[in-house]
Amino acid sequence: MASPLVYHRGPDFPDLLKGLVRDLKFVFPTTDEVFILSCSGSGAMEAGIVNCLSKGDRVLVVSAGQFGQKWVDVCKAYGLSTEVLEFPWGESADPLRLREALKKDPDIRAVLATQSETSTGVLHNIEAMGEMVREADALFLVDGVSSVVAHALPTADWGVDIAVTASQKGLMVPPGLAVITMSARAREAASKSDLPRAYLDLDKYRTSYSEGRGPATLPVTLMKGLRAALDMIIEQGMESIWRRHTIQAESVRSAANALGLSCFAKSPSSAVTSIALPDEIDGLILMETLRTKYGVVVGGGLGPLRGRMIRISNLGYIDHLDVLTAISALEMGLRHLGWAFDPGAGVAAAEVVLVGGEF
Repeated sequence: MASPLVYHRGPDFPDLLKGLVRDLKFVFPTTDEVFILSCSGSGAMEAGIVNCLSKGDRVLVVSAGQFGQKWVDVCKAYGLSTEVLEFPWGESADPLRLREALKKDPDIRAVLATQSETSTGVLHNIEAMGEMVREADALFLVDGVSSVVAHALPTADWGVDIAVTASQKGLMVPPGLAVITMSARAREAASKSDLPRAYLDLDKYRTSYSEGRGPATLPVTLMKGLRAALDMIIEQGMESIWRRHTIQAESVRSAANALGLSCFAKSPSSAVTSIALPDEIDGLILMETLRTKYGVVVGGGLGPLRGRMIRISNLGYIDHLDVLTAISALEMGLRHLGWAFDPGAGVAAAEVVLVGGEF
């Protein structure tokens, strides 16, 4: 990213852009169209909505956390008739309840869901939900911001019409770049959509891409970083990367159990592990202790879970020693706050999983 810039109107840019689009399909994996946007993952979510839906459309949002609610906020901002199928924070969405909701309301035009709910550490069953959405002949839009790379999101196989992700998660690049896939069904819907769009109009991207350009200035520095990241990903192979995320996440959960703690998520994601804390431990104080005394930064609980949990991520450029460092710091932080356990129990439990799962 510190190398000389590639001019976005120069002769070298088309090869960079086309290569990124080609290799991003490998990551999901997808055979659908892929577009690179100059925005955050939230911008890509908005792009999916404004390109496929129309004023007054009825949509159903599957929500079980803070980022499910983000779909709701964007839909309402564009005047869509928005229904919410809510599940308790920490639980995975039940596809059968989705089927029932769609049968009761056959006018639902689209279903919007989140694969990995970052706020709770839950992984939702997108494959099963996709089957229910196909039965209802609705569009399926999926937030894969924190799941892509850690988990497979095969859009064609699972009936996903729009999938989005962002640079700062599994793609290992600083924030500011988003990726969106678009199925043939979504493209057909876009030809009839009447929601306002200009900067996020994917038709403009399609036209510009045919010439090897973007419709506006694309983030060339981030794109160079993405090129390096995709080279690493392709070299390792997606099956190997998915397995690494699974093993590391399992090691964190095993460590938490060994320390007398529990995983908050009923169906945990391999991107982030949410650890529920006992009443005696203030999560905000624990986070500050880990940061200031041991140099380890972890996430905290969001919304109603603030102070009640911590979240440890193993998403992206993380190796086994990074995981063990986080667990060791967690042990010392808990002991500092008076939580009793056998010293080294968490690290030992994590090591068993990591060594046993070597690949």
